[in-house]
Amino acid sequence: RAHASLSKTIGRAPEGWYCRYAPSQNTRRLVVEHGGFSYDSDAYNDELPYWQTVNGKGHLVVPYSLATNDAKLVGGPLITGRAWAEFLIDSLDMLVSEGQSRMMSVGLHTRVAGHPGRAQGLKLFLDHLAGRTDVWVCRRADLAALNFHAGCAIAKRLFPGQFTLPSASYVPLPVALAM
Repeated sequence: RAHASLSKTIGRAPEGWYCRYAPSQNTRRLVVEHGGFSYDSDAYNDELPYWQTVNGKGHLVVPYSLATNDAKLVGGPLITGRAWAEFLIDSLDMLVSEGQSRMMSVGLHTRVAGHPGRAQGLKLFLDHLAGRTDVWVCRRADLAALNFHAGCAIAKRLFPGQFTLPSASYVPLPVALAM
């Protein structure tokens, strides 16, 4: 029902799944059984998307992060937009300095980051991103599509007969910033 409701509301099918609160032990299995989602983000355990076997089928997981989420501004350790911006900038700069492919997920909620002082912090972070060529700012769905296609050769080995290689080639940048 959630898939149908979201499809009707936004005018297209949702691409991925994320539980607002902790998923149950059955969530990922139900997402895979439904078949209408290309990935889920009900994981906080990695900095890169990964493939998982669910009931014998390959499934892409694009992890979510609570560390760089704007929820840290609500009753958390970061109370100003500027402090949040500094934390995001430090996080991004460290990931880039490592010189490897990484993902940094920044959760944004209009009711949180939309407040003027907090929005100023987001502006500072976006200004830091401006003009960079070593960071790709994207949606989780875009990152999932890239990893699905780029990782398709791996997926074909892990899950024979379930995936086909696309004709286009994809090259991930060192840091993908999923917002």
